[in-house]
Parts: sequence; structure tokens; C-alpha cells
Amino acid sequence: MRPTQSTSHPYVLHTSRGSLRGVEQRDPSGNIVLYRLTKVPYALPPVGPRRWRRPQPLPSDFSFSSSEGQETAAAIETPGDYTKFGPICPQPHYAHGLAMVENAHSAPPIENVQDEDCLYLNIWVPAGSPPSKEAGWPVQFCLHGGWLQIGDAMQQHDHDPFDLLANTAPRIVVSPTYRLNVFGFLGGADLAALHEDPTPSNYGFWDQRCALEWTAKHIGLFGGDPNNITVGGLSAGANSTFFQLNYDSQLPAERRLIRRVFLWSNAVAIQPNPTASPILTSQFNELSGVFGIPENAAPAEKLDRLRAVPATELVAALSKLKMHTFRASTDGDFINPTFLAALHSGTFTTRLFRNGTSVLLGEVSDEKELYKLVNPPQNYEDLLTQLANYYPPPVVKALLGLYKLPEKKSPDATAWAEVFSQMVADAQVHASLRGLTHVLLNPPSRPGVTPLPLTRVHRYRIAWRAKALDNWYKPEVGVCHSADIPVWWASGWRYDYTDSDKATVKKFLGPFGQFLYGEKVDWPCSGEDRLRLLDQDGQIHDDALDELWDRGLQVWNGVWEAQKESVATEEESSL
Repeated sequence: MRPTQSTSHPYVLHTSRGSLRGVEQRDPSGNIVLYRLTKVPYALPPVGPRRWRRPQPLPSDFSFSSSEGQETAAAIETPGDYTKFGPICPQPHYAHGLAMVENAHSAPPIENVQDEDCLYLNIWVPAGSPPSKEAGWPVQFCLHGGWLQIGDAMQQHDHDPFDLLANTAPRIVVSPTYRLNVFGFLGGADLAALHEDPTPSNYGFWDQRCALEWTAKHIGLFGGDPNNITVGGLSAGANSTFFQLNYDSQLPAERRLIRRVFLWSNAVAIQPNPTASPILTSQFNELSGVFGIPENAAPAEKLDRLRAVPATELVAALSKLKMHTFRASTDGDFINPTFLAALHSGTFTTRLFRNGTSVLLGEVSDEKELYKLVNPPQNYEDLLTQLANYYPPPVVKALLGLYKLPEKKSPDATAWAEVFSQMVADAQVHASLRGLTHVLLNPPSRPGVTPLPLTRVHRYRIAWRAKALDNWYKPEVGVCHSADIPVWWASGWRYDYTDSDKATVKKFLGPFGQFLYGEKVDWPCSGEDRLRLLDQDGQIHDDALDELWDRGLQVWNGVWEAQKESVATEEESSL
């Protein structure tokens, strides 16, 4: 990848809360395309006693200006430095990089510092005047992916939105860092017993919500419209968005912030394990045992000793755990016990209808090829372990019954990786997206339930792989999970996209711009089993038949049937 074809210049934004020194980016002709402001804090550092606590908001009198030498008026007016990316949450290394071409980036990768003091967000503001002085720019709030274990807030070249803002509908892009893996999703009965927060765990989701609330409150200072925020992301970013939407949709009208969501290659088909469940308690104790903390120690002692462990040692311990993946849990607050039941009963759909919410969702054609590379099982026991890192026991049991497995004693690691990758691709992407589409457009017929109109549900599938992508992703992975990044962020411009490639991307992204602006979206699909297809040849088919529809619903229904007896049911008055 070549560096972004732009030049950077000094830039200072003056606001009523102080001044920010950022970066102004210009195209080769000298035209200003955007202003970038990075490492903007949205909460207090989650360190020391704030590790495994909900994020604490910044003080009400915070200032963007430099805090050095506040005894002089001149120093108070010194712009704060927002020119460099901030630290990201400490995280392990995953093998998804095996899908990439070796030495693909001629531009050196950005070396992100890892630190628990990571609650910052990055903001890209288009140059020029907003659509109206009263409203401001629409805001695309993007949650990064990475299995909830890894990732950064668009801090690499492939997520740089310079070419996107230069060539498609302008918008403000906001992306927050948030706590991941053990820092963001530790659970267990010991945490629950301490009552440090109203409910424990899901700290990463609370971080995201805190960043969203900060954005709604302050984006006007950057020229954004706080009443036009679209939230979304790819993979775990989409998964997070789904839970954020569920939480937001239940709040009083004056506290709701999400107008629209985009779900790129993920949704949710399960009720997560309860925070204090035996499974998450066992995971907590397994982690404690790595550091010699007795299982029978008092909860307060366990947590005090774990909080004293350096972040680097906690990350190193993850590879020693059988349950090495830390995920969302049903905490009774951010994720309530009736989440899944409300999804299947039509209650969730009706909330979205009443709130005026629109949804854009879809996938790529070869999702499973990336899942083969990340913790692939070597045998039957490995398969059970890896599935348990993703799903509650009833879901694991259901998935085992829906797929043809190799013989239990088979040593064929390739066969085990193949079936595992298909299971995860279906449960995380293909089935969850189709099941969600079905319950949004055709929920159960019962009093008070209202479906979303087809004009507010927009489905897509990307099967196109530009030839230039061979410089980035290995040809054998096809259009694998995350291979649509060069489309959504137009970063393919830096991979020698041809003029024809660029035209294809612009045409495909046109309706997405309409979606962000809240306009009528040119997305003509005639039914739930139809989608907008970016085909292998680069052609766009607006009402293509979804060939995976029936299979997707089969898996969706099988996973639901396995859970429906064990999940909490709704009250009759829920509508």
C-alpha cells in the first residue's frame, strides 16, 4: 500500500471548550479534503481501581486546551495536541494476518502503543460547509472489529477515510477505542458479588456507550449534527452495534442517540452466558489460577490481586487459558435476560419501528476463509473448546447437530478447520443476518407487533474482488471476512484501483451516503430474500435472489430452538 496521496498541514480548531491542534489533509492539487483530530479523551483512564469498572465520564469542566502551566492565561489558551493516534487496549496477537500478502504494505504500518489508558476517540471532519448551518454534518460512528479481543480505532492505513471523504458523500467519522478481551469482558460470580457497579462486566460496551454519549454531546463543536448519528462497524463492531442498538432502543426518547445502524458481516443470534454463570466463573478462576490466586479466596482479595497484575502479564496469560476468549455476557442491564426472546417475539422490531430506526446489513461471499485461520481446531475436542469460546452450551449442541462432522477420531486438521469455519461464519454472519432480516420484516403476528417497512431494511452481499486486492489479500482467501474494507473506506484507491474499480466503488457506496444523510435510499429490493449484490464481475444487481436464504434461516431457527427453553421470557405487557 502506498501512503495516502495527500499532504498534511497544521490545523487548529477553536471551540468553546478550548482549542485543538490537529492535521489538515490536502489532495495533490492542494484542495483541503479533511481535518483529523486524534486521541480525543472521552472518559477517565480505566486504570488502577478503575480496572473492571464502568467508564467514568470526564469532569464537566474539561478543556481541549493544553493543561500545562494553567497559572497563566496564555498557557490555558495553548491548543492541545491532537495530531497523533492514542494508545489502544492491550491485546494478544491473532493469526488473521495469515490472510494477508507478506510485505503487502509499502507504507510502514502504524505502530500503535498498547496501554490500559486507552479511552480515546478519533475524528475526521470534511472540509467545506456542512449541508446546513443549523444541522451540521451527518455522523458515522464506527466501532472497530476484532472478535472483541483485538483492534484499534481506524488507526491503520487500510481504514484511513481520506479517499472516502474525497470521493463520496462527506460525513464526520468518529471511531473510539474501547476495552477488549479480559479488560473489557471479564465476568464471573466473584465480580458480581462485589457490587462495585450496578451490574458487572461488559465494560467494553459501556465504554462504547460513553463514547457515543460524548459524541452526541460535543460533536456540534466539530460541525456535526448530534441528531443524525449512524452507528455501525464490521465484525465485532457490528456485533457491538447490535447490542448498542438494543440498549439504546429501550431508553426514554430524550436519551436515545442512534438513528440508523450498519451491520457489516455480523449480527447476534444468541443470548450470551449470564455474567455470574458457572462458565464465566470458571474462566475467572482459570485466569486467577495463572497468577497463583486460590479459587477459595474471597472475591475482594481475588480482584485486588488481579488488579495488581501488570497489563502485559494479563495479556500474556490469555494464551495459557482454555477459555481464552472474553465475550459479552448477560448482565441484566446492558444485556437483559429477555434480549433474545424480544428479538424473536417482535418486541425488538416494534421498538425500532416506533423509534424510526433503519438498518443496513450484509456480508461478503467467502466469510469463512478468515475463520479458518484464527484458533482453528485440530480435532473433535478442540472443536468443542473453540465453539465454547464463542457460544453457550445449548448453541454448541445445536451447531454440532446441524453440520456433518468428520469422524470423532479423525486427525485431519484441515477438515476440522473447515467445519469450524463454516459453523462460525453461519452463526456469526450468514444465519444471524438472515434471521434478523426475517424478524424485522416478518415478526410473529400478535397484538401490538409492527414490522419494519422494507424501505428501512437494506441488505447487501459483496462478491467482487478487484484485481488490485491481490496486493493485499492472498488470492486463495477470496472475498473473506474483512476483505470489503477497501470498499467501505475506499482505501483500495491506494492499491492501484483502476478507474473502472473506482467507478464501481462509487456506485456501490452512493446509496450508503443517502442512508447516512437520512434520505430516501436507492436500494430497490422486492422482498426479504432479495439483496443488493456487488457481483464477481463488479456489476451491481439491485434485486438479486439470496441463494443462502433458506440455509441461513435453518441455522437461525435451529439455534433459537436450542435456546428458547433456557432464556428468560418477556412479560405480557412488554409492548
